[in-house]
Amino acid sequence: MSKPDLPTVAVLLTCFNRKQTTLAALSALDAACAGSCDYQIVLVDDGSSDGTGDAVRQAFPQAHVISSSGNLFWNGGMRLAWQSALPLQPDFYLWLNDDTALRPGAVSDLLALYRTALSPKTIAVGCTVDPRTGVVTYGGYKRAGGLSRLRFRRLTSDETHCDSMNGNCVLFPASAVSDVGINSGHYRHAFGDNDYGLRARNAGYDILELKVPVAEQEKNEKYIASVSRLTLRNWRFILTHPKGIPVREWCRFCLDHGGPLGLVNFFTRYLKMLRV
Repeated sequence: MSKPDLPTVAVLLTCFNRKQTTLAALSALDAACAGSCDYQIVLVDDGSSDGTGDAVRQAFPQAHVISSSGNLFWNGGMRLAWQSALPLQPDFYLWLNDDTALRPGAVSDLLALYRTALSPKTIAVGCTVDPRTGVVTYGGYKRAGGLSRLRFRRLTSDETHCDSMNGNCVLFPASAVSDVGINSGHYRHAFGDNDYGLRARNAGYDILELKVPVAEQEKNEKYIASVSRLTLRNWRFILTHPKGIPVREWCRFCLDHGGPLGLVNFFTRYLKMLRV
């Protein structure tokens, strides 16, 4: 039963064929919230063939599980999850990757960071670290400086304010929906989280990174390698696939956020991938 004095959080996820990983992420939520909130799970099962959706329904009967056709990818799935969560009217929304198993107290700490912020227009980002090295793998970004507005770096150990973020674990106040919107419909997989962070900053939101990691998570080196080089063998994947660097979506991102050098950023990325 909900306690009226606790904030409500809609936990938004999208998944595809990672049943055990997804169940592990959901199973960690009770300890991660640590009694600090009432949460509801809103999960999009994007065409899984391994029974992920049914397994979640069985293990978490109160969860809202939306079945999709398998063509949404990360940003599209999170957009649908957020749309589906709007009628719940929670106080907060939490982006959570289905492969991010939060440590105990992680959500409680994000809520505490929000409460201590100077403005209610604040987004709290959880960073993850490599389990072997302790190096941050996902979390907040700051612009790296220089002429390009699309060069980003990780925060240093003494920095808290971000210009954008990865979408692995991010807490938004409900006001962000009216002030910023939800995930953009212009992106299918990549760019959606970075785009949202930059739009939020333009709307006057502070983005703060919690300095204590919320989870251990290795960087997806396989994905990074798949989009690092443009060749005759992979050009179709790179230029058209949602998990590549699709031309239309990358162009949109550059024009929206790159400033006067947006088109230079657009062409430069592909040229670097050609190793020229």
